[in-house]
Amino acid sequence: MMKKFRLIPALLCGLISTPLLAQPQPYQMPMPGYGYQPRSMPAPVKPKPPSEVEQAGTILKEGLTKLVSFFKQNQAPSGQQIAVFLDREISPYFNFPYMAKWAAGSYYSRMSKPQRKALENELKTQFLSTMAQKLTSFSNQSVRYLPAKITGKGQVQLSIAISNRGGYPARLDFRMYKDKNGWKVYDVSANGSSALMYYRQYFRQKLQRQGLPTRYR
Repeated sequence: MMKKFRLIPALLCGLISTPLLAQPQPYQMPMPGYGYQPRSMPAPVKPKPPSEVEQAGTILKEGLTKLVSFFKQNQAPSGQQIAVFLDREISPYFNFPYMAKWAAGSYYSRMSKPQRKALENELKTQFLSTMAQKLTSFSNQSVRYLPAKITGKGQVQLSIAISNRGGYPARLDFRMYKDKNGWKVYDVSANGSSALMYYRQYFRQKLQRQGLPTRYR
């Protein structure tokens, strides 16, 4: 019995002598520079580059926005005003050298550079003149973009629907080609009628009937 009582003081002394080791210590976060490793942040997600259809669509919308703005700012413009605007602001969106090459067909390879340039200028003049005549009645039209599609390597077709109050709805198909200078329009179809096909037929008949005109030689 005495031995048991002698052990109790010894146990109490042991507990008192090691109180700090027995008690849990509060957690202290390591400071930077002293073994602290910050959690790595996820790498930023790179934006996806625009597709070919999106690139071409951006360029076409830019040109159409200029066209619509012109008619909003100029009520009932004259044919001359429209022609000047088209030549200055809209013609850079078209690839007239490509259009002239396609329209001339097999005759193109037999033309010199001055002849090709003369043909290009004639096609450009006729194309813009026709467009100016069609646009003289342009007012209060609404434009709706239709689904685009890829027609070949570096080629897309973008379409819009145009309608006005009580007017006949029109569908325009813009065929665009990408070269070293970017995306350009090379053909426009109105309700299925291709301008490029018209000029190909027109110049082919003219060249077959007359040969290369003097200004093309």
